[in-house]
Amino acid sequence: MRKKDRHRIIARLLTDNNIQKQEDFVTLLQEKGIEVTQATISRDIKEMKLVKVPSADNRYRYSVPVETKENTSQRLEKLMKEAFVSVDQMEKYVVLHTIPGNAKASADLIEKQYKEQLFATICDDDSILMIARTEESAKFLREEFFKYL
Repeated sequence: MRKKDRHRIIARLLTDNNIQKQEDFVTLLQEKGIEVTQATISRDIKEMKLVKVPSADNRYRYSVPVETKENTSQRLEKLMKEAFVSVDQMEKYVVLHTIPGNAKASADLIEKQYKEQLFATICDDDSILMIARTEESAKFLREEFFKYL
């Protein structure tokens, strides 16, 4: 199983379960037919930056850290300053081009930052197709990215 897929499953497990120990992850994943070791889970926890938070039963459980809008905005701005190439718009569609290898990370941050304006995003290695909810939202998005030129 790919690490990215395992991380997605771990994040889903966190929303459905009160996971207190790394062994709990191993057990739950094995119940789903996914063979992992405690060492793999330990690495996943570090990579996903999971944190322990108080639970209702006065113990601690694993949780995905809350990312603030300000943090997302700062990360997106830094990435755009380094990787932004161009932006164009047609009706509800906005295409953003980046330096190769930067589109996926950019798309993830864009989706978080502009979720009210976006219907969906599709990306490859160096471009992102943003489908806005309205044409006005598309114009807004294009203008937002023009500031990085």
